[in-house]
Amino acid sequence: MEKFSSFERVVGNISEVEKEQILRDKGERFDDQSFEDLRGKEREKTPEELQIISLANEATNEVRQTYGLEDFDIPPENIHVITEEAWPREKSAAFFNSMLQGVAMREKLSNLAFMKTVFHEMLHFKSYNAAQITTGENPELDEYRLGLTVHTRDGRKMYFVNFNEAVTEEMTRRFARKLLNNPLFADEIKQTKEVMGKHPQAVTASGEPLFDQDTFYAETQGSKSWRESVDRLFGKLFGSSVKISTEGFTYQPERKILNTLIDKILERNQEKFKDREEVFEVFAKGMMTGNILPVGRLIEKTFGNGALRQIGELDQDVRAQEEFVNSL
Repeated sequence: MEKFSSFERVVGNISEVEKEQILRDKGERFDDQSFEDLRGKEREKTPEELQIISLANEATNEVRQTYGLEDFDIPPENIHVITEEAWPREKSAAFFNSMLQGVAMREKLSNLAFMKTVFHEMLHFKSYNAAQITTGENPELDEYRLGLTVHTRDGRKMYFVNFNEAVTEEMTRRFARKLLNNPLFADEIKQTKEVMGKHPQAVTASGEPLFDQDTFYAETQGSKSWRESVDRLFGKLFGSSVKISTEGFTYQPERKILNTLIDKILERNQEKFKDREEVFEVFAKGMMTGNILPVGRLIEKTFGNGALRQIGELDQDVRAQEEFVNSL
């Protein structure tokens, strides 16, 4: 089938003609991003943001090419930047909606944060997507696959969301390192190094170190872009009124689980993998191509029958999932 949108295929008890029509309909949705609900909430993108979207398209297409996939460009019109005031507080900072074929994101106050968010959501957009007609008394069109995430055929449950987010964010971290010399980010990188170098003892409200290996942006209170956005981490210095805002890579618990699993797989399969990056590639390839059987076989072979199912069933309880992976 010809590709009209992020979806590669449709699963369900309908004819091939009907499946083809669904893909065409989603292609029309991909091309038409006029949403009444966004009127007065979406702002125009800056010239720098448009450049970043172009960079992210190039980089994510390189990722697709690595796995034998054709280029798939996401137009700026499919990325909706919502003002801070209009963004629903119950939502995460950004999300990709396959049914609407678009990304919605809370406006970012730094080019680095915008780049990180766009790349992450664009990876979701460009990873393997499949739709389904659900089973049951009231069949409906729904998402079936998004990267490593699998929806049950009745549409009631999802599995491996944590794996999918962890792999996506790890790939985003790798991409971000390659952009450190891009002029678009030079001033922010310089500012971040200065803030972190000047205030190495800064802590969060709970007393934890403010800066860690995931921190990629920092600014002090009083800078032009200062605003206490809920997706930022704030800190201070003991005995000082200086407040510091940071932004960093996310999904730390999910990434910790993934990296623990990768280390255990490598340790027990040293004859098959030369380093942990080769193990990571099994997950990344599955996410991008949709062929997740190698991931399942690797986990089952390494840890025994039922290990994959147990990991998936613990997806809604990150702490329990971490404990189980640690016990393997």
